[in-house]
Amino acid sequence: ADPIVGLLITVAIVAVLRTVVRDVFHRLMDAVDPTLIDTAEAALAVQPGVCLVRSVRMRWSGHRLLADVELDIDQKLSLADAHRIAHQAEHDLIHAVPKLSAATIHAYPAHRTTTPA
Repeated sequence: ADPIVGLLITVAIVAVLRTVVRDVFHRLMDAVDPTLIDTAEAALAVQPGVCLVRSVRMRWSGHRLLADVELDIDQKLSLADAHRIAHQAEHDLIHAVPKLSAATIHAYPAHRTTTPA
């Protein structure tokens, strides 16, 4: 009976180790769960003045998640309004995405072809 219990414990340890090694490997490769990207895009798309979410890139830095975002902002808005929108987008993004501690927002003037109909 002892060898069977020992074998079962070994199998349990290997199963846990496999999961831990996979998670650590993904973290080392800066892999981010795609649902976090989807959450970020959804939070940014509803911002007033945002015409298009060009890109959202995220990466891990230790236990902190960082984001780099490119947005097309309505070109009719003033620079001050565009800055306000970018700042609000950063604030809302940090609250929408778990573990996100900082976001850099790049705002570009929207061209007519990127403005939603």
